Amino acid sequence: MSEEKRRILLIDDSEITLAMEKAVLEARGYEVVATSTLMEFEKTLQSWRPDLILTDIHMPEAKGTDICRTLKNEYNTQDIPIVLFSSLPDDELSKLAEQVGADGSLSKVNGLEAMGEKIDELVQSILW
Repeated sequence: MSEEKRRILLIDDSEITLAMEKAVLEARGYEVVATSTLMEFEKTLQSWRPDLILTDIHMPEAKGTDICRTLKNEYNTQDIPIVLFSSLPDDELSKLAEQVGADGSLSKVNGLEAMGEKIDELVQSILW
């Protein structure tokens, strides 16, 4: 049984955090493309269609909330689930995700292993 891997596009301005997040998600069986700049993210999105987008909120080039709003209003990306992630507390992040139309939220304060578990839960509830 060769099940197709679910595809996740990740954007985070911290190269170290990005590498760790990518490793955790790949270890859980996801196909992950990690980007650290808005230009790289947009270029990837033009040629590769993810099943889920995971975006950090606080980045120098753009806020994840703005990325979410834009993607949810674009015809070719409006149906891709978007999860915001940040070091904000869960309740604050959850409210913010709801305000910008994100499909879910994930706090970094719970650690990388918790991130992997939460992504699995979100994938099950949002996507498949």
